[in-house]
Amino acid sequence: MADIKEALATLGVPPERIQVEIFNGSESMTPGVIGAAKRAPHLPTDDANTGPLISFARGGIAAHWKASAYQSILELAEACDVPVRWSCRTGVCHSCESGLVSGEVVYGPEPLEKPAAGNVLVCCSQPIRDLVIDL
Repeated sequence: MADIKEALATLGVPPERIQVEIFNGSESMTPGVIGAAKRAPHLPTDDANTGPLISFARGGIAAHWKASAYQSILELAEACDVPVRWSCRTGVCHSCESGLVSGEVVYGPEPLEKPAAGNVLVCCSQPIRDLVIDL
């Protein structure tokens, strides 16, 4: 749908004449690894030295989980500028499914379908203990 929308605009169709109906969470608001901002991953401004340690393996950063600040691991990744794909934030689309190298999570809200074995949906998960995620 995104390609068709772009093609119509390229052909000169006025934007108000282009209608798109998407049957998933929506178009991603953060594009992910390809085309992501070039800002290097960093610790969030409110990182405390307590709580489970979340290591983003590809990003080369580890930050502590603070339940009062983040509703999901995705929100912590965003606070650290770790590139991650997502679309729905509720476990519907699986755009954010990433490898879980080690650790355990709980889901809230529960996803419609669990991720594949060895993976995690970062958009709606919270850590139970220290984690290493392939992001």
